[in-house]
Amino acid sequence: MKLALSPLQRGIVSFLQSNETWLRPLLTERIFDGVDVQAEGDKLANPDVVYPDYYKQDFHSVEGGYLNKDAAITYDPITKQILVPNEDFLRQETANAIPAEAKRILDLGCGTGTATRAIASRLPQAQVVGVDLSPYMVFAARLKAQSIPNASFIHANAEELPFEDESFDAVTASLLFHETPLDAALRIMTEARRVLKPNGKFVVFDGAQGDGLAKLGGNISSALFLEPYAEQFLSSNLLNLMREAGFAKVETRSLLLIYEIRTGTK
Repeated sequence: MKLALSPLQRGIVSFLQSNETWLRPLLTERIFDGVDVQAEGDKLANPDVVYPDYYKQDFHSVEGGYLNKDAAITYDPITKQILVPNEDFLRQETANAIPAEAKRILDLGCGTGTATRAIASRLPQAQVVGVDLSPYMVFAARLKAQSIPNASFIHANAEELPFEDESFDAVTASLLFHETPLDAALRIMTEARRVLKPNGKFVVFDGAQGDGLAKLGGNISSALFLEPYAEQFLSSNLLNLMREAGFAKVETRSLLLIYEIRTGTK
């Protein structure tokens, strides 16, 4: 069952809908001009992928969430404004947490591929594979990474990865787990561990958890935009979940108080 929008969120949706004529050009990057994102995403969609119920929620006040092509088209312009102080800085910090010797890297919930491209640019000798459950996000990621030969993207469910055991040196997930229920998050982490080589590294960038200021960013985001699983995320502990999935040497580094980069080793 879809969660209902709050009065504030309904107001934001109403404003966006009534002002679409002048807002859409501001929220649509020129790279999508003349491109039928719906058709292109449908063409590359893996027919074997089954969308879990939690993914069928509306996200970020977009009806249909990531299964709506508009989510892929507008994601980056909005994210650049929301992530403080600078999205490029945050993506680079995540990329820097990956071991320099990694040769094959998997980026889960890659979205439009911003984090994937940052990793591929930092480690040009590595093969970096982005996976996302939205075919429209995957199409957008491929379109934006045409000049980056060591980055590739596939449509797949991170809970059931189409890769062999021990096939990656590192696995990353950026801004993924605040958008999944905890049981799905555990399944994703378990899959991440399965595809990691022995001593492989798991790197997670997401919002901070805890009390006071640590929750500020998450609470603001949840109030303004529909984040169906934000409450679960903010009241849980990803480090404990990583340990439950079997990761060792689990630790976290606070980033600007409202984010954390968490790491674990197989």
